[in-house]
Amino acid sequence: MKYTASALFTAAALTALPALAAEHQLDISLDTGPSHIRNQSIVKFAEELEARSEGKLEVRVFHAASQYKGSNVPTALAQGALDMGAPLHQHFSKIIPEAGTTLLPLFYGASPEEIHTVWDGAAGAEMNRIIEQKLRVKVIGPWFDLGYGTVFTTTKQLTVPEDMNGMKMRVPGGAANVHRYKTFGANPVSIPFSDVPQALQRGTVDGMWSTQESVRSAKLWESGINYAFEDRQAYLQYVPMISLKAWDSYPEDVQNLITGTWADMIGDVRQVAMDTQLKAREIAAENGVTTVDPKPEDLARMRAKLLEGQNEVIGDLGIDPDFVSFVADELAKLR
Repeated sequence: MKYTASALFTAAALTALPALAAEHQLDISLDTGPSHIRNQSIVKFAEELEARSEGKLEVRVFHAASQYKGSNVPTALAQGALDMGAPLHQHFSKIIPEAGTTLLPLFYGASPEEIHTVWDGAAGAEMNRIIEQKLRVKVIGPWFDLGYGTVFTTTKQLTVPEDMNGMKMRVPGGAANVHRYKTFGANPVSIPFSDVPQALQRGTVDGMWSTQESVRSAKLWESGINYAFEDRQAYLQYVPMISLKAWDSYPEDVQNLITGTWADMIGDVRQVAMDTQLKAREIAAENGVTTVDPKPEDLARMRAKLLEGQNEVIGDLGIDPDFVSFVADELAKLR
């Protein structure tokens, strides 16, 4: 069958009708690729939100930093140039020092249940208030998970944190991360993730701090990763936020639809993240990576040592000590 130019125009117009019919639009920018757990979670949220809105809201998800790099998302939100993002805390900790609290030694070895309870409660509400005030955004609900950072090594298997003594470890930047590895006795090295495979192969570093899923997606066992050490240094989470410019443009029923949909999905979103990390660990094992889960007493000993230098890190990061005390009290209630 042949199609005329008129027929093609009509077909294109019909295809575009849902977007044209939508009364409101929500654009979401992510710096990770479509297969990343964050993107998969946000896409499901977008699909559910559109379905519940019954054509009132069009939601578009932009992947792989096609709009903004991760570090630029908070600024774009603050300026109203972007509708929605879901940055990690370290992406806006320079603007909001209190965001660095998530990486402090007080959370070393904490369980996901403890972390969720603390940040879903009064401490998280206060953090969200600070985020909303300083970034001019609306945090639409509970934070969602990437998971624990894990130590990966090439030739040396770790069984206690002190085994990192003298090793060259690739770590993300930031005073809290650098202090932690110096306390381990390791030499922290800052290298872009894209350069990690070559650094591992050449022996520029002896290991790295990342996640099981990141190692799986990059197949870093092909670059020399043979061991993993799950010492629960920090639990990485994303903060779902909408710029006030966009948020204030929506009527109350759409605002309630957004927060309600997120609240209904957060449990499943967190479970999928945990399952993804566990599956990535299994795939790594199938490719020769041996993972060690340290003893609780070894983690407690290292946590005590890390806490000795926590005040220094708090000062370096410029975090309000009263806020840290508040968070620590909330965590202590669970122990």
